[in-house]
Amino acid sequence: MKFGIGYYSLQSPPHSPRAHKDLYAEMLTEIETADQMGFDSAWLTEHHFLEDGYCPSILLTAAAIAARTKQIRIGTGVLLIPLHDPIRVAEDAAVVDLISNGRLILGLGLGYRSEEFDGFGRELKERKGRIEESLEIFSKAWTDDAFSMEGKYYKVNNHSITPKPVQQPIPIWIGAFTEPAIKRAARIGAPLYVPAIGVIPIIKYLFDMHSNFLKEFGKNPDDFEKPLVREMYISDKNADDTWEDIKEHVTYTAKGYASWGSMVDTEGNLLSDPTDPILYDIARKQSIMGTPEECIEQIKEYQDNLPIDNMICRFKFPGISHEEAMRSMKLFVEKVLPNVS
Repeated sequence: MKFGIGYYSLQSPPHSPRAHKDLYAEMLTEIETADQMGFDSAWLTEHHFLEDGYCPSILLTAAAIAARTKQIRIGTGVLLIPLHDPIRVAEDAAVVDLISNGRLILGLGLGYRSEEFDGFGRELKERKGRIEESLEIFSKAWTDDAFSMEGKYYKVNNHSITPKPVQQPIPIWIGAFTEPAIKRAARIGAPLYVPAIGVIPIIKYLFDMHSNFLKEFGKNPDDFEKPLVREMYISDKNADDTWEDIKEHVTYTAKGYASWGSMVDTEGNLLSDPTDPILYDIARKQSIMGTPEECIEQIKEYQDNLPIDNMICRFKFPGISHEEAMRSMKLFVEKVLPNVS
């Protein structure tokens, strides 16, 4: 079982505002420490035009992480590829891979917020075509000396992307929550990246769907990593008392997803009201919290009921201080990891 950290959104929420220069500096320190502690991966996430300053530039941020670390893999969870020029992404990803000596995982997603597509002059209806053409460009850009492509959205005329990355190719993971997107991940042979949304039955449904599609495309599901992101807070208090301390921080993420129409309840139904009190209950059920002993029990429940082999621990979620995140991470390594790895 691998354990990573993140995803880092670098938000400054209204209920607990922070200077972004401090959030970025703390993030680099936390990931550098996680690298020294032996965590497997560190993850970033992207959104645009939000008042809380949600990180808009994850490959630039990934390059900074690469320069500060030695072993930890660096993942984008996820880069919203329809909003970007795929040639530029291919170049930037190659540079991050070079700086990190082959440690980049390029996680991609479709995106869904109309405000972001409007801001970049893109149409939501184009996103599936754009990700397909981007994937074709990536498959050629990192390996071929020069290539051409005539697509609906992108045209490449005998271009050579240089320098080439260390990894051939850079691994691509797909963040997805719907059947067509999960099928696309299986078709291209990409692991399914499940963010901090969904209770165990829903997550199992998603992984089972991905595995079945992999089999349809002649691939062995056992050959693919199965990552899951969970918000995690390890304390010297029990889970009930811990929840009272952090519930506004944890639920802030759930409220954000609900306001974007991408939050789901325990039955998998979409929620769109960020003021719905049920979000508190859902956020708690989706998180791992409490004493080390309670967190061990909760992690083992995930291990017993899901095919996951990679848990990405979100120690630093919006509103949590640097000191809290570092303490939680150290408690995990000292008291939890020996019992769940």
